Amino acid sequence: MSAKGTNTVVYEPPVPGGDGIGVVTLDHYPVNSLSRQVFNECTRAIQRIERDTSVKGIVVVGAGRCFCAGADISAFGKQESEPLVLMGRPVTDMLGFESLSVPVVAAIHGLALGGGLETALGCHYRIIKEDAFVGLPEVNIGLLPGGQGTQRLPRLIGCDAALDFMTTGAHVPAADALKLGIVDKVVTQQESLLDAAKEFCKSKMNLDIPRIVEIRAPAAVDFGAWHARMDRARRGEPAPQAIIRCVEAACNSSKYSDGDTVEKKEFVKLIRSPESAALRYMFFAERAGNKIPGVKTAPKPIRTVGIIGCGLMGGGIAMACAEAGINVVIVDMTDDALSRGMGQIKANFTRSRRLSAAQKEKFLARIHGSTAFDAVRNCDLVVEAVYEDMETKKQVFSRLDKVCKPGAFLCSNTSFLDIDEIASATTRPEYVMGTHFFSPANVMKLLENVRGSRTSDLTIATMMAWGTRIGKWCILVGNCDGFVGNRMIKQYNDAARALLQDGMLPEAVDRVATDFGMRVGPFAMADIVGIDLGIQAVRKAGKYDPQRNVMHALVDAGRLGQKTRAGFYDYDGQRRATPSAAVARIVADVARNNGAGGGTVQLSDDVVLQRLLCPMINEAFSILDEGIAVRPSDIDVCYVHGYSFPRIRGGPMHHADTVGLTAIAAALERMHVTPAPLLLQCIADGVTVHQWHQRQLRSRARTPPAPAKL
Repeated sequence: MSAKGTNTVVYEPPVPGGDGIGVVTLDHYPVNSLSRQVFNECTRAIQRIERDTSVKGIVVVGAGRCFCAGADISAFGKQESEPLVLMGRPVTDMLGFESLSVPVVAAIHGLALGGGLETALGCHYRIIKEDAFVGLPEVNIGLLPGGQGTQRLPRLIGCDAALDFMTTGAHVPAADALKLGIVDKVVTQQESLLDAAKEFCKSKMNLDIPRIVEIRAPAAVDFGAWHARMDRARRGEPAPQAIIRCVEAACNSSKYSDGDTVEKKEFVKLIRSPESAALRYMFFAERAGNKIPGVKTAPKPIRTVGIIGCGLMGGGIAMACAEAGINVVIVDMTDDALSRGMGQIKANFTRSRRLSAAQKEKFLARIHGSTAFDAVRNCDLVVEAVYEDMETKKQVFSRLDKVCKPGAFLCSNTSFLDIDEIASATTRPEYVMGTHFFSPANVMKLLENVRGSRTSDLTIATMMAWGTRIGKWCILVGNCDGFVGNRMIKQYNDAARALLQDGMLPEAVDRVATDFGMRVGPFAMADIVGIDLGIQAVRKAGKYDPQRNVMHALVDAGRLGQKTRAGFYDYDGQRRATPSAAVARIVADVARNNGAGGGTVQLSDDVVLQRLLCPMINEAFSILDEGIAVRPSDIDVCYVHGYSFPRIRGGPMHHADTVGLTAIAAALERMHVTPAPLLLQCIADGVTVHQWHQRQLRSRARTPPAPAKL
């Protein structure tokens, strides 16, 4: 069972003269998702069970790697290939197991997520393998548990625990699931899950059958506090609020069916919402990034990673590798620098609330520090994470080329420098690539892998696989100034500064950005980074002008950001920001000096948002047209996970398609910005950018492949 293409449910009736236990196996490759065929075959299996008087108990299992990972998201909104088979009697749970008159035990291994857990909650008992996880993660795709999860879980474990479980969407390990009361027993690794389930089932024969549908309505909790909590934690997302309303409905009526009706209505509203559409789009976009057209080479395993530079970035990369089970050698020039860096790594692990003490100790033991450059000589991969200076990086790569073993991959954690120039310092450019991490590297999920002109398919395949292994959403990008992310963020920051120059106050611009869903506005971010960043280069170029440039005027006034407790905002001792009257005066003075008449100006939120986003989106079309990005969704993954673009908007390209490309072009023209050729082409062809990309893929599929790269 569980072979590619399998999509069914297998029922094995009790062996004649045996224990009377039948086995129902969910078998939809690869993760037993709940397709229409699975629903129908479950119905047929239950009908057979009800007709067979020899059945004394049932065990429900999953084939292959897990019990069931939930609904088939890719099928949402599509026409079903076969009609629904009806049970022919009332059904109280999602699949119909609950009404059986014999004990039904769900035997969980791997994962029971979403509809998979709801299937298990429809069974009378649940046992779980000790390394398995359960969860109701629908909130992360803008939905709620639509198979009665919002009604069953609160009855089983109480409203507060159920709401925490559903609004975080967390994958909960077996031991915690037992403590919560979601499962009845944990099975060790050494035990056979099926045998344990059968024994458990036998122990429940001839006893009263517990059905969640018959449990009285749960006790109400402070739902107002939950609504406020979700307003803060998941701002702008309708799904968490809908989940709370469903749980409220479970408490407000003694009839189970009343809450179930509310759940169904709320689910329909959510699945039609733009937020859920964006989140479901992102779910697939994240998983598409490491699929590179034309790259068929198998990746090499990475067992040891060397890191040059034990600073913030190097330490974060080391932590990500260690948590993934990879041994790390991290090198810095001096004992003091190495000691500081290793101390910071240890402090970061110590602060973690996610890891146990044993995990922290194990991960830290995988990281070995050294001041000897050749300590990385036997590493499979070496990542350079030194100061962002071309000559410094070329010197490092020249030395690495001499000390590293043949076939070792050499990567640079650069955010904008030319990978080909860095590779020119080596005799192995085919093994050189950019690996642009985002700070802090052990936390941020994005990895921009940058291919050079001579980067081999083996290097690309290996770096994409390695990035995925260390928990990153990987995208492959081309070699240009700023690659994808920083090339686009320049347009966004330039647009924000232009609004400032026109007389908009920084807090007004930031409010529009955060109302849209950005975690922090552009000027609050500038205060975090430091307003004086790069100012020396501006001075050297003779472009420093405090009379006509607001940022230069702030630097001139000593307002450098949070580090001086004054930047675009004023800050107290806890770095809490308040709008600054001094900055308002500077903005007005600069506007007057630039001939804008003086004083601050106000623009509508729509105009401000267009001015912030449209130039960035326009640049993204050029990036895609130039082949710097593989697909539009890679740009969206980049911005959601690297630059905190709101996930419920789906990223800049999804947002552009949602708003309409004609509206984007019109806004650009009002700003006197020339729309990118690809943007105009999509408008002329009457297609979205994602439809354009699909056309390109179909066109390439009809073109004979180019010779493979050596």
